[in-house]
Amino acid sequence: MAWIENDQGSVLFVRQAVGQRLWTLPGGKVKRNESLKSALSREVREETGLVTAAASYRQIYDRPKRGTIPILFSVIVKRISTGMRYPTREIADLGFLDELPIATTPSAKFFWESERLTTPERGSAQSSAAAQDVPP
Repeated sequence: MAWIENDQGSVLFVRQAVGQRLWTLPGGKVKRNESLKSALSREVREETGLVTAAASYRQIYDRPKRGTIPILFSVIVKRISTGMRYPTREIADLGFLDELPIATTPSAKFFWESERLTTPERGSAQSSAAAQDVPP
């Protein structure tokens, strides 16, 4: 999963287009013979249109009952890919948010809470203009 912040410290979330339509951090599954960073870069590009320049490990969330191990990376954006239109087959919406949306995946909630506890001054930031257009 990608932790992408804008200049104001807001975090990029995407809202799933299928299922429960939950908000989550960009990311997805690793394909066979694909490195973690390659998978992260591919998923971020597919879901957001952003091209990554670098990614560094932040933390892991072990979910044995779910059979998944989400890994959080800090991601630096290189550029925005052209031609992205929303909604897509996978992503209904996206936006930089200052508060955790109510309908959020457990992994995104876990990472948000642990990251914001380490940087409490950001947790009280006002919503950005982009985030105001994004429903919780």
